Amino acid sequence: MTRRHPDWLRLLALLYIVVGITYFYANLFAPRLIPHFLRIGMTRRPTNILVLGTDISFNKETGEPIMETGGRTDSIMVMRLDPISYKMFILSIPRDTFVPIDGYGYQKINAANVYGGTPLIKKTVEKLIGREIDHYIKINTFAAVKLVDLVGGVDVEVDNDMFYNDRAQGLFINLKKGRQRLSGKQLEGFIRFRHDARGDLGRIGRQQQFMDVLFHSFTKPQNLIKAPVALTIAMRFIQTDLPLLKMIRLANFARMLTTKDLTNFTPAVTDAADPAAGSILIMDKKSLDEAVRANF
Repeated sequence: MTRRHPDWLRLLALLYIVVGITYFYANLFAPRLIPHFLRIGMTRRPTNILVLGTDISFNKETGEPIMETGGRTDSIMVMRLDPISYKMFILSIPRDTFVPIDGYGYQKINAANVYGGTPLIKKTVEKLIGREIDHYIKINTFAAVKLVDLVGGVDVEVDNDMFYNDRAQGLFINLKKGRQRLSGKQLEGFIRFRHDARGDLGRIGRQQQFMDVLFHSFTKPQNLIKAPVALTIAMRFIQTDLPLLKMIRLANFARMLTTKDLTNFTPAVTDAADPAAGSILIMDKKSLDEAVRANF
């Protein structure tokens, strides 16, 4: 009678399959459980990204949205993604901050995009924070509307009753105070509203809240399958110099982060006036420098 031995090759093959499936699942849904050197498809170096919120208009004949590239930037943020410390730091710069712009003297910082486009505003922000910026992203509110609708809306805390109509911009805001789920169009009103006591600083806080909730919406497993559609929206309505592969690696790293890993910061500012520029904001450079040293 022949003694039967275990089929070690089959057991080994089964083990490889189980390990492979586990590794794939962890990379997709729980990448933080995998040692740093074994992760795939993720950035390994800190990256500074300039995020610019721009206006949008519509083609009168086709009704298609058109990205405004030469206007003033409504939102200016510097995002630092650090895969070494597992942190994301978002620095918001108020658009009325009074700064020196090369060739134009002191101006509101959002005018840099008018005078010299992305290269000039990038250079202006680099001088302000004393750090080099690796890439830029220009995004408009139409892209935000599409992304929010893609995930079925987002839950935000509306800090005050908001009511404002501007037919010229196609902006109609009517929101009540309290936590609620907003559609894409409602969210557009939420992040653009600035007609309260805090003005643009209040809007910056709402934009930061929006980025947090949208980011965490896309990190949910049920929304990962929507990534190809989100990428299509990004390619159509977002301008960037980020290579596609690097964009995917950064997004994959960002999925690992939790709320405690994200820090939003807006430097202290004081109201002032300039004869040529009108109402301006003077930034507390000390608070800015301290935040940059601690996070960049």
